Amino acid sequence: MIYDFDMHSVLPLAAQRGARTAGREGDLSGQQIALFRDPRVADALRAADPEIQQLFLDSGFGMTSWASDLPDGRFRERDSAARNRVISRFAANLRKAPVDLRQKDWGGFALSRFTDSYLSARALPNHVRITRAEDPVPLVRPRPPRRDRPQEGLMARFLGLNVVQKVSAMGLIAVTYLLAVALWHIAEAAHLARQVQAESLMGF
Repeated sequence: MIYDFDMHSVLPLAAQRGARTAGREGDLSGQQIALFRDPRVADALRAADPEIQQLFLDSGFGMTSWASDLPDGRFRERDSAARNRVISRFAANLRKAPVDLRQKDWGGFALSRFTDSYLSARALPNHVRITRAEDPVPLVRPRPPRRDRPQEGLMARFLGLNVVQKVSAMGLIAVTYLLAVALWHIAEAAHLARQVQAESLMGF
């Protein structure tokens, strides 16, 4: 699980703008709630013992997740004060709890990893714009309509061959011609033989 969280104001947008216009930017930090980015973390908290859930709620955490456009391990610089304040409340509430909350069921929430994530997170300047890269979508280009090619003549096909193909084609033509001539001579010889045999039978 990833334990990054972001701060979100619980005030309406109009109230937020009014506070900023009046120069009370610092007052907004106390009107924020911390939401984890990873839905698995929120699921773990909802599966934890009621005492653990109350610990997070009293400290300023919500039981739902919120998708963020920030990279892992980074947070907005303007949220630094609110983040520190919510973690301070969490540590104080954990320390003064009437029972040892470490012995309770945390639903799979790893307290040590959560602490490490908070300590290793780095602020991202407010002016940096974050855009989530999208997977490139392959461009599907329609095939051009198929055009029926006119039937090419034998001479056009022959002229389109390379030298080796032309020599091979000419050799094949020559062999075919010689074979045809040989068959013609064989047929003529057979015809003459039948004619001679017929004349012999008639007594010539």
